[in-house]
Amino acid sequence: MREFNLESMEDLLPETARTIASLIGFEATQALVERFGGVCFPLSRGERDLRGAGERRLSMLSEVIGEENTRKLVQRFAGDSSLEIPRCARALREWRNRCFFADVDALLEEGESLRMALTLTAPRYGFANTWAWHLMATRRQPQPQQAQRCLF
Repeated sequence: MREFNLESMEDLLPETARTIASLIGFEATQALVERFGGVCFPLSRGERDLRGAGERRLSMLSEVIGEENTRKLVQRFAGDSSLEIPRCARALREWRNRCFFADVDALLEEGESLRMALTLTAPRYGFANTWAWHLMATRRQPQPQQAQRCLF
């Protein structure tokens, strides 16, 4: 599977991920999502963040995205109930599927049959054969909006 690229999936990202990326850039946001996706980081403006669990949380963030980026996040999100790091599951699924399709296409170009290409590729992505066929079927179907545009 190719290396995940969060920026190429920008249109599928939740608003929080786009906000974070606008503050610290896509590379740092991707590192944050990969390490802490789905985790909430309480951030306060007071001294409490400088002691105990607050200091530890900030240290964890700094380890992944650096002190300057951590400072930017604290400035933007401090006072909110917490900084929720999105999982970006939709974008990750779409990336995985694009990589799967690219791998299948490469095998087809090498002369493999679709059945053999799916047999070889599906296990690498953790798919059952039936799910691989389902993905291929959904890929072939035009999106409803696209089909509608073709009528006019």
